[in-house]
Amino acid sequence: MEFSNTSTQDGILQDCEFWLFGANYGQITGNANLLNTFTALSNRALDSVTSAILASDDRWNFDDTNYTDYPIGVTDLVQSQKDYVLSVSHLKITRVECMDAQGTWFLLRPIDLKDIKVARDEFAKSDGIPIYYDKLATSLFIYPASSYNSTGGLRVYYQREPSYFATTDTTKKPGFITLAHRLISLKACYDYSVANNLTDKITVLNAEIMKRELDLANAYSKRNKDEILTLKAYQTPSY
Repeated sequence: MEFSNTSTQDGILQDCEFWLFGANYGQITGNANLLNTFTALSNRALDSVTSAILASDDRWNFDDTNYTDYPIGVTDLVQSQKDYVLSVSHLKITRVECMDAQGTWFLLRPIDLKDIKVARDEFAKSDGIPIYYDKLATSLFIYPASSYNSTGGLRVYYQREPSYFATTDTTKKPGFITLAHRLISLKACYDYSVANNLTDKITVLNAEIMKRELDLANAYSKRNKDEILTLKAYQTPSY
């Protein structure tokens, strides 16, 4: 679904008008205040749907299709530096790679503070070839800190926030599967109905949302049908 299509009346904003105003089209798009309100509500709905997708997707990692780049961040590896600040748009880190002094890429292993049995400042204290990474607040910590500099030598794969709507958008669509696009208008209408005590709308909208959220979870949890999953014995990591 496009964000707004006043010709065919099948956009997200027009669907909101359908649910709330009985297809009395123009109630939102023709009112500056309501247009701002429903753009904001649609963006909150994007957050909600993206969160549900991230909780459901498996080996085929989701990314909003409106982005024109890949969700891969690259920064310089700095000698003796452990702390690398992450963008707040990085909702989930999926992989971290590092470059050695000869220019060959290798994987870093995830670690958590609970796995470190000594004080953090004493763990992997001497500079060397990085082995581990830990996520803490808005930073990525690598252990040990690198003993060399490398331009573009730290690479982070991540999943990010959705691409949001602007009030001026028309043809832009939500960046996930088409079958779930209507969740945006339904969630926007639900929030508006709750805030405005539209009790006759709340129950109906909530039932529609629950049904479509289940469909969304099923769709994203089963996308990697081309892979044959096998069981592997778990090995306790040693640090």
